[in-house]
Amino acid sequence: MSPARPAATATLRGSAVGALVAALAVAAHGIGGGGLPESAALTLLLVTCSGVGAVTAQLPARFHGPLALMGALGVGQAAGHFALTLTSHVHSVVPALPMLAAHAAATAICALLVANAERLYGPLVHVWRVVLRGAPQPVSAVTTAHVPARPANPVVALLRASISRRGPPVPV
Repeated sequence: MSPARPAATATLRGSAVGALVAALAVAAHGIGGGGLPESAALTLLLVTCSGVGAVTAQLPARFHGPLALMGALGVGQAAGHFALTLTSHVHSVVPALPMLAAHAAATAICALLVANAERLYGPLVHVWRVVLRGAPQPVSAVTTAHVPARPANPVVALLRASISRRGPPVPV
């Protein structure tokens, strides 16, 4: 039995979830009072969000609804917050109420954005292909026969035809 074929938007969904989780985890973390991450925290966050995006892209087709996106983004926000708190941060692993509200709002907004992007993917790709392909142009059926120019002096034409172009060059 062969594995189920992934949806056409699976890569789009996984990439969008990974990128949005990373960007909005940093933004919600900063808005909630956590500050901007240092390089070690940012590296750990990017690895975590890449994993969340890859797992989201491989989900079966029955998990492609908006609730599944909310779940994937929620898990991603939690994993992103945890990745940001593993380094030298001044707050605890359990987020404060403003930070929790910022993470929740970011999760809901991102789920709506990704769901709409998935819904519009097919029509936008169709329009893009039509625009790039352009309207079909009719093929011209009129052909013109090539008539070589007749030399004014037939002797010159005979001499041109009799000159051999083969063989090595002769030194002069």
